[in-house]
Amino acid sequence: MNCFKKVFLNEINLKGGIRLGSRMSKLEEKAVKLLLESGKKGILQSELWHKLNVTSREGSRIAIKLEKKGIVKRVKEFANERWTRRLISLIKKINIDCLDEIPCFLCEYESTCLPSNPINSTMCVKFENWLISSFDKKKNKLKVNKMEKVNE
Repeated sequence: MNCFKKVFLNEINLKGGIRLGSRMSKLEEKAVKLLLESGKKGILQSELWHKLNVTSREGSRIAIKLEKKGIVKRVKEFANERWTRRLISLIKKINIDCLDEIPCFLCEYESTCLPSNPINSTMCVKFENWLISSFDKKKNKLKVNKMEKVNE
């Protein structure tokens, strides 16, 4: 297994989950999903514990744990006539669907594909073709989106 593949698989859970080195409880995972769905504006801590169906104490503990792990920033805010905390995600959701088609994972030369070897990613036709087709797909998708906006 080459270095790229080792690092990549250690950093990302390919099933779409979040993998951050330390373990998270199911509630913490749900909280992270809610935070990612809330976007840049974040979510009030009280909203979070309501959505998680937990007590305010439990909700605060979850928020503090996520802050210690570097997943969230807690910002003091006056809302609904009281002081509370707004939780703002420090991580972003990424789409790795295009990596399902990457030829490297199924390549017969994968074990010898190293920068120092004659067979490597900079000289690989399969990898180059995949990059070009991925770029073309993305470019076509952008064109379709622009055309849909114009037609609205």
